[in-house]
Amino acid sequence: MREAYHSQVDLLLDVLPLVGQEEGLALKGGTAINLFVRDMPRLSVDIDLTWLNAGERADDLQGIAAALDRIRAKVEATYPDTRCRPSGSASAPEVKLLCERQGTQIKIEVNAVLRGHLQPPRMMACSDRVQDEFGKFVEVPVIAHGELFGGKICAALDRQHPRDLFDVRDLLDTEGFSDDVRLGFIAALVSHNRPIAELLKPNRLDQRETFAKQFAGMAFEEFTYDDHEATMDRLIGAVHRGLAPDDRSFLRSFDACEPDWSLYPLAGLADLPGPRWKLQNLRKLKEQNPSGWAANLEALEDALGGE
Repeated sequence: MREAYHSQVDLLLDVLPLVGQEEGLALKGGTAINLFVRDMPRLSVDIDLTWLNAGERADDLQGIAAALDRIRAKVEATYPDTRCRPSGSASAPEVKLLCERQGTQIKIEVNAVLRGHLQPPRMMACSDRVQDEFGKFVEVPVIAHGELFGGKICAALDRQHPRDLFDVRDLLDTEGFSDDVRLGFIAALVSHNRPIAELLKPNRLDQRETFAKQFAGMAFEEFTYDDHEATMDRLIGAVHRGLAPDDRSFLRSFDACEPDWSLYPLAGLADLPGPRWKLQNLRKLKEQNPSGWAANLEALEDALGGE
């Protein structure tokens, strides 16, 4: 299994410098964490990207599609044995590329909803272990630390994927739920398609099959399924201990469709597409299904522990 992952990372490191030439994109997710911020505690095989200059959705989707097409052309010109094809959903048909070389495939994806950023990205070089293991050097823009790990925490609470929880364990063992991570997490919460309450108080999923099929062989550090479950417990506890009174008040005001942006210290959150989209859906719920909206507020209060 590790050999297959190794081949994917090798392809990823060939493609990534060409992705990094696009000024409107920055790396996020597991590849940013494990190959750039950390010294490769596990392999990572996807290129997840943020579209930095958020504007109107139609214009952004057009810009993303054009950027991915330029990346495709560069990859195929640079590596004749590699082919890329666009892939996506009906609502955002051209926000993903699948790149394949001799049976090895990786994904390049730009999130169509979570566009924009709150803090400047930083140029980062891949870690020493990546350079030693693969004999390649890559430098690309990576989103800010707080937004990177705040988004990772949100993903871990949502999907409960072993890869996410492995990354979260490392965070909890090092800098923890720091202020910048907390603010990045709150921004991710109010941009997510799931209700805030469901992320703060998630229903636990049995991920044993996912662990065996999509994680085993990927990590260089021991991480058992018991570790996976224990990390989920630690994460939920860290989040609830870490949320300040102003954070809780802000989340309540947001779900009440009257967000008090002054309670969130980073400028620009109100202008990002993710929170705007979530607010639009909440207001629609309030208008069309008042009892459902009220139940959502009650669920949030329960998830916050009434504090």
